[in-house]
Amino acid sequence: MRESNLRRIVEVSMKRKSGRKDIGIMTVSQALQLPKVPSLEYSHPESNARSDGRFLTRDQLEAYALRT
Repeated sequence: MRESNLRRIVEVSMKRKSGRKDIGIMTVSQALQLPKVPSLEYSHPESNARSDGRFLTRDQLEAYALRT
């Protein structure tokens, strides 16, 4: 994994029927250490948090971490 990508900041939230519940703000590395829960979503590390509405799945976040 690329060290600089692991230090990027993401916002983690849980997708629910009633909307999203914020979990916290952490590094990509910390987010990947969370349990594998299908309802967790991650803001894109290169965008302005949730403002653009783009969220990543865990698999997409792992792919981002591996990107060079």
